[in-house]
Amino acid sequence: MINYIQETRTMELNKNLISKILIIIFSILILIIPDIIINFKKDILTFFLILISKISLFLFLDLILLRLTKSYFTSYLILGSIYLISSIIETVNICLLNNYVTLDNIKALFYTSKSEIIEFYHQFYLYFLIPISIIILFFLILKKIRLYSYNIKNNRLIVLFSIISLLLTISISTFFISSSSQFYSGKNLIKYTFKQYYVKQHPFNVFYRTYEFVLSRSRFNKYKTLKENFKFNILDKIDYLKKPDIVILIIGERIRYSNWSINGYNRKTSPNLDTIENLISFNKHYSNGNSTAGSIPLLITQATPQNPEFAYSQKTIVSLFKEADYKTIWISNQNIFDYIENKNEPDNVFELYKRKHTDLDILPVFDSIIKVKDNNKKFIVINMVGGHGSIPKLFNKFQPSSFLKNYPVNFKNKFIFINDYDNMILLQDFVLSKIIRLTKRKNLSSIILFTPDHGCNLFENENLFGYGSANPTEKETHIPLFIWGSNKFIKNNYKYSNLIRHKNLMTTNDNIFYTLADLANIRYASFLKNKSIADSSYNEPNSRFVYINGTFRKYKKLTH
Repeated sequence: MINYIQETRTMELNKNLISKILIIIFSILILIIPDIIINFKKDILTFFLILISKISLFLFLDLILLRLTKSYFTSYLILGSIYLISSIIETVNICLLNNYVTLDNIKALFYTSKSEIIEFYHQFYLYFLIPISIIILFFLILKKIRLYSYNIKNNRLIVLFSIISLLLTISISTFFISSSSQFYSGKNLIKYTFKQYYVKQHPFNVFYRTYEFVLSRSRFNKYKTLKENFKFNILDKIDYLKKPDIVILIIGERIRYSNWSINGYNRKTSPNLDTIENLISFNKHYSNGNSTAGSIPLLITQATPQNPEFAYSQKTIVSLFKEADYKTIWISNQNIFDYIENKNEPDNVFELYKRKHTDLDILPVFDSIIKVKDNNKKFIVINMVGGHGSIPKLFNKFQPSSFLKNYPVNFKNKFIFINDYDNMILLQDFVLSKIIRLTKRKNLSSIILFTPDHGCNLFENENLFGYGSANPTEKETHIPLFIWGSNKFIKNNYKYSNLIRHKNLMTTNDNIFYTLADLANIRYASFLKNKSIADSSYNEPNSRFVYINGTFRKYKKLTH
């Protein structure tokens, strides 16, 4: 009888032990979901080693906290909360972009408007089910762990297990670095391994990227006084009458080169622009960034990926035209002023994004501006909502689409989202062509330049949709550039022929500032004529640069 009771107790103890072990394993697994998702498609050995490394790291940190707090509940609550915050953000980002959060993702999140948040939720609401499930499971486990009492008398055992866990995760990361090309790069391998395999991965990556964002904001705040006092110092003012009467810069949003029929796309997505005279489409034009936060500051200033601080120490192209005696107007269909805080530069600002809108709403505002009869020369900036906006029924041509129904964003529904995108291009084509026609009707010397901030992925790679990936793709950076000139402008300005001559050369958004200044016959102290596509001395670069995560990447010019 005594033996039976002892055996029963032993069995119960074993059951409790197994139950505790399973709870501990499960409690860790739900918090490393982002790591599981991002590594799931790797080979079995790699995936298994990464999983062991992530579990070991969690155990090491948890055991240290357990030693300090002497409470399973408190240690899991503290560490779990850090993991939980990271998991919520990283899971959605990984599902969309197959990457951990980047600095540009944090910037975009910080500056995102309410309408963009609503749009994002409607498109990707299914992906929020994963972090919601993680939160629910986390609190259920907390409730279970609360019942566990701390009864470990030998603290050395905790120290021993924590050291073993630490050595295990370090050994695995060392194995990975020794098997990679970085092993022969000459870098500080200890520093590189620590940053690449720990700091820039879940759960620390979100906090590190947030720190980078705060640091970048504080760095650029020091340029505030310089910016306030900045002048372009225009040289040799050309006769006011020889300047074009109207200069328009139109900035698109999430627009890639390849989906326009004017650029050879097999669908008729730009039927209006296809037939407009005097319109030049550039074939090898690239963005300086693959996110709005990274590209907009470089698009409207003299900043480059190599010198991003110019976006914060100098004023924008609006101020250049103001110094040249142009009346400046900004029609904003998306709030991009926050990126470099330049709302005070234009003479007049129309903030259409503050109410429900589409890019069609730009047209009546633009028409009212262009109709004004005065002697002022006008520089007009129009930033469209583009790929973030809704598509009116009239432009819902390509079917099936998500006009009346939300579809999960996944590779299976690739063609539905391509249809949505092409319908959006139809809308952009209509609005752009209407702006050109309204300008043409004035019968003045006019020039219009359109280019977007960046492009996007549409599941060319099974895992990539959208933009802002850690490794910018060709689809994210190859963007359209359209330049239109009125007959009066072409007749009085020989530079239009230079634009035609350069349409097949590689250009980037680095060239936009200088090109617009050149087309308007504006010369100033830091003007570089060989960076203007409109100048005969334009020097095609051998490589281009993309600004990402506070640094830049170099891409060689394609030879085909």
